[in-house]
Amino acid sequence: MTGSSSRFAAPDPEEKPSRADLAELAAPEFLASLLADGDDDMAAWVLSQALADRPRAEVYDDVVRPAMEVVGHRWEQGQWSVSVEHLASVALNGALSRLRRPTEPESRIGPTAVLAAPAGEQHVAGLGCLAQVLEDDGWHVENLGANVPADDLVGFVADRDVDLVALSIGTAERLQALRQTIEALRAAGTATSSVPIMAGGRGVLAIEGSLAGAQVCRSLVDAQMFARSIEPAR
Repeated sequence: MTGSSSRFAAPDPEEKPSRADLAELAAPEFLASLLADGDDDMAAWVLSQALADRPRAEVYDDVVRPAMEVVGHRWEQGQWSVSVEHLASVALNGALSRLRRPTEPESRIGPTAVLAAPAGEQHVAGLGCLAQVLEDDGWHVENLGANVPADDLVGFVADRDVDLVALSIGTAERLQALRQTIEALRAAGTATSSVPIMAGGRGVLAIEGSLAGAQVCRSLVDAQMFARSIEPAR
């Protein structure tokens, strides 16, 4: 196996881990190894233990994000192959799906957030995490995923009652695409020109200060706070 998870036995769901066990389980390196092994079941269990004690935004910021940074670093250094990096991403999606709270019909009448990665951006794990954070706060989320052309996003938002647009980039190389997407939304007319936009993901860490037309959120906690400050348009 690629990671170090094979030395851990399957957890007893009736037994609460100690704080020391939780600290070890929540280590980004350990979660990264689970994901690289494709063990989404164990990854989901590890995250569920952390979520029992801490808010979702904090857990995803402090555990999931650095774990995926470990995956990315090991791929960049040639320690893990592209196949392993892809397996880790698929396993994370599987783990997150197990951690999503059931959606109730009444959630569809809440404020609407549209999530997307700009053209060329393929890394969307952060959008999946953000979707769950917003859903916990009563938002109806439409997650468009990776590589969404600016014009297409403008048309999608213009055709709906949208209260928030969230964009995510994984690297600084996509900053230009991010800016172009924001500019397109702002220039398209009244349907999109005033909708709140927030930008996040690892790529925004390269931004110094503000970003024209959007709120920069450097963490899910920041994103949650910004979303909570929005007054729905209807």
